[in-house]
Amino acid sequence: MQFKTILNRVHPLKSFVYGDAVLREQDGELVIEQEVRPRANGRAVCSGCGKKAPGYDSLPVRRFEFVPLWGIAFFLLYAL
Repeated sequence: MQFKTILNRVHPLKSFVYGDAVLREQDGELVIEQEVRPRANGRAVCSGCGKKAPGYDSLPVRRFEFVPLWGIAFFLLYAL
């Protein structure tokens, strides 16, 4: 079973999809990094006015700490 299968069951995101996951070592500890991206057919929502608009700008990818799985640190990667 893949991480995105588990995430879609327990933490579905309406406007986003889970991409690839990477299990790697950081400072001697295991870390899972899961990519999150907007749906291809979705439209971005403006953080100022709240209206839907075409989105073409994006910031660099950020790491958001998520609930650890099996004692392994878990991060969601997303470019706002």
